[in-house]
Amino acid sequence: MRIYAIVNADDFGLDSGINRGIVEAHCRGIVTSVSLMPTGDAFDEAIALAQKHGDLAVGVHLTLVEGRPVLPTEKIPSLVTADGGFVKTPWEFLKRWSAGQIRLGEVQQEVEAQVAKVADQGVRIDKLDSHMHLHLLPGIFQTVVEVGRKHQIKGIRLPREEFRWRGLGCTAGSAKQIVLRCLSFLQARCVRSAGLFCPDSLCGIAESGQMTERALLRTLSSLKPGVTEVMVHPGYRDAGMERWPLSHRYRREKELAALTSWQVKELVKRLQIELVSYRMVCP
Repeated sequence: MRIYAIVNADDFGLDSGINRGIVEAHCRGIVTSVSLMPTGDAFDEAIALAQKHGDLAVGVHLTLVEGRPVLPTEKIPSLVTADGGFVKTPWEFLKRWSAGQIRLGEVQQEVEAQVAKVADQGVRIDKLDSHMHLHLLPGIFQTVVEVGRKHQIKGIRLPREEFRWRGLGCTAGSAKQIVLRCLSFLQARCVRSAGLFCPDSLCGIAESGQMTERALLRTLSSLKPGVTEVMVHPGYRDAGMERWPLSHRYRREKELAALTSWQVKELVKRLQIELVSYRMVCP
C-alpha cells in the first residue's frame, strides 16, 4: 500500500494573516486542503482565495465556541452568551453540554447555516470538522453527520491519532489525544453506517499549533501505509488574532516555515508520500 497524506490547514478565514500564510503553505509548500471557518473575520477573503486557487480542497471548520454565530442569537439561545457570541472556551461549552443545556435542534440550525454559508458561495465542500473538535460530542456528532449527508459532503474528521507518550511536560497534550481517540472510536460506527469517509489516522493533535520543522519531519517519517490527515495551523500573526484567544499559543509562523521547508519537501519525495486531499481519496 502507498502512503497518502492529506495536509490540512485549519482556521482558514479566521483572520487575514492566517489566510495569507495558508495560501503560501499551499503554493510554496505541502498543504493540500483547508478547513474554512464560516464565522471567521476574514471569511469573504478566504472564499476569494479558495476560488482563485481551485486545486486547494475546502472543508468546513464548524464553530460553536469563540466568535459569533451565523444565525441571529434569538434562534440559538443555548449556544450563546449575554453578549451574543459563542461561549469563549471549550470547557464552558462542555459544562453546558454535560448539564443538558445545549439544545441539539439549535446546534443543527447553526451547523446548517454555517455549511450553507460556504455552499452558497459555489465552493465544493469535501469534508466537515470543527473548531476544538466539538463535533465529536455525542448527539452533536450525529447532527453534523445529518447535515453533511443533506449537502452530499462525503468526508468527516475523526482525530484517531496514535498515542505517543512525550513525558510529563506534555501531559495535557497526551490526555487530549486519549480523549479524542476514545470519542473517535465511539463515533466510527456512525461514520460507517452513514457511508462517510474518514482517513485511517490523523496526526497533529499532540503538536497542535506547535508543528515545527523537526516535529513535521518526525511526523512524516512515522506515516504508515494508507491515508493520514496531518493537521496543521500555518499563518502570520497580526492584530486581528486578539479576538481569538484560544489560538494565542499557536506558533503559526513556525508551522508555515516547516510546511515550506526544502527538507520537508525532500523527505516527502524520498519517502514517496503522495500528497492528496479528501476529494482525491473519497470512495
